[in-house]
Amino acid sequence: MNALPELTQQTPGRSARPPVFEAGETLARLRAGRGGPVHIIDPFKIPQREAQEKAAALDALGFPAILLASTDYASFEDRMEPYIAALREVTSLPLLLHFPPRKGIGFPLAAGADAVLLPALLGSTDDYYVWKSYLETLLTMPGRLDRADWPELLLTAALTFGEDRRTGALLGTVPVGTKDTAQLDGHLAVIRSFGFQMVYLYSRCSSVPTPVVRRFRDLLAPDQLLFVSGNVRARHQVSAYLAAGADFVCFAGALEHPDWRTTLQELTGADHGPAGADRLPGGPR
Repeated sequence: MNALPELTQQTPGRSARPPVFEAGETLARLRAGRGGPVHIIDPFKIPQREAQEKAAALDALGFPAILLASTDYASFEDRMEPYIAALREVTSLPLLLHFPPRKGIGFPLAAGADAVLLPALLGSTDDYYVWKSYLETLLTMPGRLDRADWPELLLTAALTFGEDRRTGALLGTVPVGTKDTAQLDGHLAVIRSFGFQMVYLYSRCSSVPTPVVRRFRDLLAPDQLLFVSGNVRARHQVSAYLAAGADFVCFAGALEHPDWRTTLQELTGADHGPAGADRLPGGPR
């Protein structure tokens, strides 16, 4: 007789059933607030105080969420839990973790985060990063966090575009070919049939082509969210990706300089939130 497997663990007071099958509040909020930019903060690069100032500014501008992400990390929980707590002091926006998994534990987790992206790297040559990291996270999660601290799990398909030796060496990714639609459509068929909640298209050294974004939006299900990220530094890029069908356009490095408030206002534009850099928390009065 077939039955659902039971995940067991020995930590007192910690439930053994990670929330996998039902959509949660964070996903519902993202689906309701689609159509704008999202800032990525690297907690292992950006000082905590600066991150607080940026989080308060993003909140004031009505951003849908904040992504906390980095390719490299060490002493994850020691760094992340006080960092997240500090951001909670200044914003009510959902805080989403987006970090690569590590063999032996799965995706990193931290108390206080609203959700964690679990990206299946469909272009990886290592099946651990395609799907086994999911299973390892589910098996280890009950013993790593108290049930009250479990983040929402966002089932995500991720693809990389353009030459990216760093990510390739770390995660076995191979850039997706864009000369024709054959490879794109193959990935899209998998994404549709597996019912991923989100799709994350990324380019470290170049940019995701807008025709690719349009192809994905045309063939994804209406409730599958489409994120685009990589070298977004100007408003016209945000507008082009949104026009092509992206639900969210992510940027990180564009704000990694002292005059980030001015850049943030330029990126968001007058049609997204309060106009004028003097309206941003901590900005000029």
